[in-house]
Amino acid sequence: MVLSVDDLLEKARKATGLEDFGDPFFLTGLAHLVASFNVDCPLNDLGRQAAEGMLLENLINRLQIEDWYRRHPEIDDEVIRDPVFIVGLPRTGTTVLGTLLGLDRDSRCLRNWEINQPCPPPDERVRDDPRIAAANRRIAEMNKLVPGLADALPRTVDSNMADECFFLLNMSFASVAFNGIFHVPSYEDWALTEGLPEVDASYGYHKRILKLLQWKTPARRWVLRTPIHSGNMGALIHHYPDARFIWTHRPPEKVLPSICSLIYQVRALYHRSQDPAELGRRQLFQWSTFMRRLIRDRERIGDARFIDVRHGDFIADPEAVIGDLYRWLGWHLDDDFIQQIRAWREGNPRGRHKPDPAFFGLNEQSIDQAFATYRQQFQAWL
Repeated sequence: MVLSVDDLLEKARKATGLEDFGDPFFLTGLAHLVASFNVDCPLNDLGRQAAEGMLLENLINRLQIEDWYRRHPEIDDEVIRDPVFIVGLPRTGTTVLGTLLGLDRDSRCLRNWEINQPCPPPDERVRDDPRIAAANRRIAEMNKLVPGLADALPRTVDSNMADECFFLLNMSFASVAFNGIFHVPSYEDWALTEGLPEVDASYGYHKRILKLLQWKTPARRWVLRTPIHSGNMGALIHHYPDARFIWTHRPPEKVLPSICSLIYQVRALYHRSQDPAELGRRQLFQWSTFMRRLIRDRERIGDARFIDVRHGDFIADPEAVIGDLYRWLGWHLDDDFIQQIRAWREGNPRGRHKPDPAFFGLNEQSIDQAFATYRQQFQAWL
């Protein structure tokens, strides 16, 4: 099966009866991604189905989002105020921290079920939304297909949990996050290029989706996350000039083998073959590049807009760390939220995920060299 941009667009139109995909900037990234699938990616039968399904889902979401804006232009009047973004390397506690912060009834996170299908926008009847059960089934199926995920990620299967912003960025096809599922190196090289207008526009569309999601369920405050933001801070701050940032830290030699292992396990579902050493090399380049960008952009944005979290401190005493975060943010920490944190931790004991770095062509020396600037500036937080 050879993917075609024109065929995908036509299938999405036929599936919805809609025509308007919004600003056509997304077509550049879509063309790069489709070309990479066709040329670079050794997909198996399931992988070909998954790739086409993922592309169609994102295109269908765009059509539906634009249709809601067409019928309700007042959605664009929504204001996203003072959002908080969790940034830093993956595998540094971002998933658990985002999940716990999302338990606070005064905060609004991106829930798994709504970022896969944002339309119709959620309203006060959200508990009865059939998308929740459908998303729970999807999560449970993935955990069965990739049993190693249970050792590396929270064990609770709940699509109401906080999830990552990259799902929204993927709808613009200008996010390197696609490489977490598929080997698409030529697309990855393009998406990693700094200063792409398509990446900046993808953050504008990210904000467009947030406005839609909070339209009928007003957000007191947004708590958002994906490590991908770390490499795109210029675009993020352009569209969210009042944002504040929580930067989570962990020694890179712990991070890189872990993220490579997760990607390798997920890709195994969809690929006929893999080169673990190439995966390790590419992930090392991506994340060391993102950390250098984040260090530079933090200086430009201002240190007062950032707070740092040491992974070891958070794992040892998350309540204390969250208390520090709330004081810095000026938020009230109530007893009900603390009880929810404790209940969630009891139901989600920490798994054991210790991959072999050598399998991915990684060693401590190469990782230290790639992250030398990061280590020099943040050694106290590692």
